[in-house]
Amino acid sequence: LLENYFKKNLLKVIRNGIKVKIIGNKSSLANNLRKIIKLAENETKKNKKISIQLALNYGSKHEIINSMKIVNKKKQKITNENFEKNLYTSDFPNPDILIRTGGQKRVSNFLLWQIAYTEIFFVNKLWPDFNKNDFQKILNKYKKIKRNFGKI
Repeated sequence: LLENYFKKNLLKVIRNGIKVKIIGNKSSLANNLRKIIKLAENETKKNKKISIQLALNYGSKHEIINSMKIVNKKKQKITNENFEKNLYTSDFPNPDILIRTGGQKRVSNFLLWQIAYTEIFFVNKLWPDFNKNDFQKILNKYKKIKRNFGKI
């Protein structure tokens, strides 16, 4: 599905200023898919209008271990900065909002490092039923939150 999408729409994505990043362990994906992902990421890396991250074969625990392996391999000092440079999401800001649909109240191994100061909203609807009105309600609640980013 993703391979077909980029074959048909990559030029449109580029023209619309969309930056594409696929996060996750790509090594086990089909070779053709890895090639088109690499092309899409390279062709859109300078775009700034919209940034899209799509998680494929992603698990946050794997991402964290992978980052630590890279820090150790480079013989870098273990710091937040060095660790974060090696996360899949290193060239994107941490999310301000995480919306979890489906009625589940857990983060399920998703961006565990990056969501430390993210506002999380749980919605008792499945994703296909989530609509613009639901999103607007979350944005209105978010605007009222005083964010402390770990400070008192």
